[in-house]
Amino acid sequence: MSKSNQTMNMPELLVFARVFATGFLLAGCWRVFYSIGEKFVPLLANVDWGFQLACFAVCLFICLAYPIMRGACSFVVRLGRSLRLDLFVFSAIGIRSNYLTSSWLLEVQKVINDANPLWAPMILLALVLALMSPLCRTYLSWKKKSAPQFYFLGDDEIKTEEEDILQNKGLAKDFAETVLASGHTGLVFGIDGPWGTGKTSFINLAEQHWKKADGSVIVFRFEPLRYATEPDLPERFLRDLTATIQHQVYAPEFLPAASRYSRMVKGVSLFGFRLSISPLSETIDELLEDIDSVLKSIHRRVIVVIDDLDRLDAKAVNNVLFAIRRTFKLSQATYILCYDTENLVKGKDDGNNAREFLEKFITVKLSLFVDSSTLQNFLLKNWKNNNHLFPTIPSDTMLKLESVLTELAEILKTDEAAKYLPLIGDMRKLKRFVNAALMMQIEKTDFAKTDFNRRDLVNLMLLYLNYPGLFRQIYAEETEGRNGVFSVKRSFDRGNAKFFNDEGFDRVVNDNGDSTSQFLLRQLFDVKVLGVETIDSVNESVWYSRACFNSKENKNLEKYLKLIVRFATPEPQETFKLYQDTVDRVKKGISIALILEEPEFQLEKNPLTHYKFWTVLINQSYDFTPAIAEDAIRTLVECLPHYSSVYSLNWGQNWALRRSSINHLIFLLDRVGWGWVDGKRVNNTSENVIEIAQRIYGDGNFMGKGLIRLLASDDRGTLGWNDLLLFRLSCSADKRGQTYNLHRALIIYDDTSAPTDGLLSSLALNGMRTLSQRVFQHFRKTYIDHSRNFLTDVDLTPDHDFFGNLENWLKAQSTESNELNRLSDHLLATRSLVKTFVLYQLANRESPNGSGVGCGLYDEYGMSDAGGISVKMNKYIFEVCFNPSVSDDNIFHFADYCLCKLSSRYFGADHDEEGYAATETSLASGLDSAELKRYWTAFGQTIKERNLPIEERLVVTHNYVATYSEDLPKIFDLLDNMINAAIENYK
Repeated sequence: MSKSNQTMNMPELLVFARVFATGFLLAGCWRVFYSIGEKFVPLLANVDWGFQLACFAVCLFICLAYPIMRGACSFVVRLGRSLRLDLFVFSAIGIRSNYLTSSWLLEVQKVINDANPLWAPMILLALVLALMSPLCRTYLSWKKKSAPQFYFLGDDEIKTEEEDILQNKGLAKDFAETVLASGHTGLVFGIDGPWGTGKTSFINLAEQHWKKADGSVIVFRFEPLRYATEPDLPERFLRDLTATIQHQVYAPEFLPAASRYSRMVKGVSLFGFRLSISPLSETIDELLEDIDSVLKSIHRRVIVVIDDLDRLDAKAVNNVLFAIRRTFKLSQATYILCYDTENLVKGKDDGNNAREFLEKFITVKLSLFVDSSTLQNFLLKNWKNNNHLFPTIPSDTMLKLESVLTELAEILKTDEAAKYLPLIGDMRKLKRFVNAALMMQIEKTDFAKTDFNRRDLVNLMLLYLNYPGLFRQIYAEETEGRNGVFSVKRSFDRGNAKFFNDEGFDRVVNDNGDSTSQFLLRQLFDVKVLGVETIDSVNESVWYSRACFNSKENKNLEKYLKLIVRFATPEPQETFKLYQDTVDRVKKGISIALILEEPEFQLEKNPLTHYKFWTVLINQSYDFTPAIAEDAIRTLVECLPHYSSVYSLNWGQNWALRRSSINHLIFLLDRVGWGWVDGKRVNNTSENVIEIAQRIYGDGNFMGKGLIRLLASDDRGTLGWNDLLLFRLSCSADKRGQTYNLHRALIIYDDTSAPTDGLLSSLALNGMRTLSQRVFQHFRKTYIDHSRNFLTDVDLTPDHDFFGNLENWLKAQSTESNELNRLSDHLLATRSLVKTFVLYQLANRESPNGSGVGCGLYDEYGMSDAGGISVKMNKYIFEVCFNPSVSDDNIFHFADYCLCKLSSRYFGADHDEEGYAATETSLASGLDSAELKRYWTAFGQTIKERNLPIEERLVVTHNYVATYSEDLPKIFDLLDNMINAAIENYK
């Protein structure tokens, strides 16, 4: 508009009236206080001048501190910059007018002159106290430190370029310069971008350039979301605009003009809403010209930023846009709207019309995007260099979070990154993810020592954050021992294990219409996507780490869910990672004995750690060097006395660490107990595998170190014999068909040309001959040749030998489960088992039928297999162990042995009855029936005369408890019947 066309505005009389009244009242107050104070001054003659000076200094400090704290300095600066000399003159006129009107107030002046002089200190004290109160409260609020937020990230926008992680500062600078260079009236810029792309932060960066480039720019930030419930947004818009301008410049005319404009637009709405204009004499255009002229007069330009426009409902958006359009005539104003177009048109019946409606208001649009590479840089490097972004999170916590952040960065590098962007595609979503990780108390979780697969953990956390209903379904189906449709199932086809998804899994995936949730589900549980359809493709680390597995053996998925929901991190001893890392150390030459002394493997605290260690070590032992193999075999044999032979109450009655360790020893021998040539273990030829037999017998390079002698050495007592006989039984090919190298070694030890393939029964028969003979020869030299009673030795074996180093642990477990008595029963049952097992294994003549070859099937020497060992064992049992003539205690050994031989009634003639009872077959099991009958014929009457049923004794086995009083008479009757039947048959 040219100067000739400009019209001069009328003066704002109310503004001048207020300035005049202010000067008038201040002058009046000064006269009143001066008059009262003048009368009070003589009273200070007798007061110490130092005290007067101190009081004056305090009062002066308070009277100056209060206006300074209230922003008086900035007001004075604004007042000075305004150069409004006219207002200063009007205030001087008001002051002078007060003196000119003093003659009109003679009565008031008389009252003041007659006032008590003590009113002066009272008024001063009241003023000082009134000013001190807010000053003290402010000081205390500063002194009191607010509790810092130690763990979580806020969603605050950035303020400076140093905080610009998304690298928008260059674009923000260009945008700011464009806005400053534009001079078009009613120009509206649009900043379009999805939530979380940093629109507010972008404006903050641009604002920094506006303030630096031109000091005359006033930036007005209007957030309509804060006033969404107010009935008149245009009025609020003008009110806040006025406050912003007046906060930065002194323009008293602006408030009346804005107020008149606000009253005129009040009630105006758009598209069907009521339009009512107050009947004032001036038009809206005239008022806008007044406002614009005020802005011109103070040489200021206003940039109006409307943020979060897309978060309002349709009616509120219309009101805001209308208020903006009505102010387009302001040549000193430029408008910037921040919004997401998709959110604005979402839910509208006609999306195209909504877009066109928005285009009517937006003159220039700028769209913001977030590149995945920028997010990658932040996740991998930038967070370490931006301490201001994580000021409340300890550095060690951030370091532990690094593994998860790195996995997110790796995801953004893949071809599937676009499918993840809806969930982690901006800083707001990343902060939300980080907060969820922190909520899991990640500082307590060392992911390097856990089995968690980081990709699976990230995917489950994304489900947890974005699809809570679906996550709750997974949690309900896959925790507390349940196995739902999400975890994969296992089947066996011709001996090969295969994995497949539950038939309900695809239905659940398809029922979730959201493509992103479907993608996450398949990334987590689909066997085809994961490539785990067959067992061959699943090594141990995958089996123990991927979330799709949730079997009874390894509840992987449940562990993930418990970590996310319950913040429960598995103990290191419960992870496969601990044992995998330990085995890797063994392969590097670290002594196994030293490893087992480390805190993680303290046997007295958790014996299961040793079991898992040996299991993992054996499964990965194929490439062991001879030195490592020797160390493993030797250490395992040395550990046996420290392990418990008593069954654990928590792990089932069929599990004892010492017993399972014998199986570990068998597998070690089979896999690494033989030939290593030129840096590798060559094919299992006869020349190589025969080393296994040499280890067992103590021949060749193992002279004096044979396992037979080591397992049943004198210092290991009767439990050593139990180990040896269990070892011998486990070597039988018909009982364990997986240790082919060991079986072959035992066969070719005697005859290198003997067949090593064929029927298992034939292989077992040939392979167990020498082993059985060597074991019996060792037993004969230890017990039979010295007429030493093995059963007596078992009774004399201390309890702690059965418990090993686990006595305190087992007792603690029993106390926690209130089953201490049951532990005592297990100890008694283990004693009974050692007695019957050792004697049975040495004496029985069982052929290889799947239960192992009996040692008594063979002769002590030679190849005839006429049962010579059984004959000698029966003679030893009846003439040494049970013979009352040798020791009176042998009667009890015989009685106990018989009570251990009861069989279930279910398998007998009276199978309809419950419980256990003696049969002729069960009593003679493993023994020679004829020898048993001869023994009873010779000593039966002597035994019955002892009246054993009155003894308060019992025999505990793992299946039942038998008593002398109830069960022994039935056994004696059965033995009598056996003798009578034999006599009748003889006749």
